Amino acid sequence: MLRVLSLVLLFVVVPAAAAGTARERQTPGPIAAVSIAGTDVAYADEYKEGCHEVRVWNVATRADRRFATHCFESTSTGSGVANVSASGGRALWITYTGGNIREWSLWTKRATAPAKRLAFLPADVDGPAPVLLGSAWDGSLPYATGRTIIVLDPSGARRFAVVAADRVIALSAHTRGYAAVLANGHVLSISPIGKVIRERTFAPGAVSDAVLAGPGLIVKTTVALEIHGNESVRTIPLARGSRFLGYSEGTVAYGFGRQLRLMRLTGGQDRLFRRLEPRFHAQLGRRGLAYGTGRTLGFAAWVTL
Repeated sequence: MLRVLSLVLLFVVVPAAAAGTARERQTPGPIAAVSIAGTDVAYADEYKEGCHEVRVWNVATRADRRFATHCFESTSTGSGVANVSASGGRALWITYTGGNIREWSLWTKRATAPAKRLAFLPADVDGPAPVLLGSAWDGSLPYATGRTIIVLDPSGARRFAVVAADRVIALSAHTRGYAAVLANGHVLSISPIGKVIRERTFAPGAVSDAVLAGPGLIVKTTVALEIHGNESVRTIPLARGSRFLGYSEGTVAYGFGRQLRLMRLTGGQDRLFRRLEPRFHAQLGRRGLAYGTGRTLGFAAWVTL
């Protein structure tokens, strides 16, 4: 009992201190995307007008490597890097450019090898993106094109592919496997070897994110977190408009307005980590919390959280 109480008290007092002890660095331009898996913090920024770069910052070795640059001509509906992920030294990222028809490309690269384009998909600018990156976990890099879910390992080899019943709108890798949210409202739990082990039904648009982790399937709805165990469902209310930013070791990161917040699932302690610019980027991983705001990239290790 004393040990449990000590852990709760530690969490209550630490977030304010963590904001002062996080490692931060300045980037050449505004940050467009941030993710973390293991010790790899992947990010994209516009380092000069019309030119974007993809970089991976290894927070263990402190090396920061540029993986790619993309310079685009001016287009009526914009161009840039939409998302980026990395694990084990391999990066995945998505670029877009065009007018009424937007051209989407999915790229990958490892270390000093040349970048490789995995997919090229044109789509109407007013429609959904035809490709998305899932949140990576140590050794797993998931992505989806339409209804097809694909998971790569850091070598670039394909672990498996699953074809879902509808378009994938959110995807994640975690300790127990993979979770996919579909446009029709269904949420798939997928084993580490690619077998769909359960399908839950929600109203279309009710679920924005899901993670398959130790407590079970963690689902972010419009107004709550739901933890679906084997025999029960636990609901934790969240303010409407909150953004799910990752789960690890019993802690959820989420954004609300300019607030980056951390919440313990056991006990419900909920504390402000930091106030950032509106629509900041952040993700909580196994090794810590990565975030990007304006031209500032930050990382706070678990030992300081």
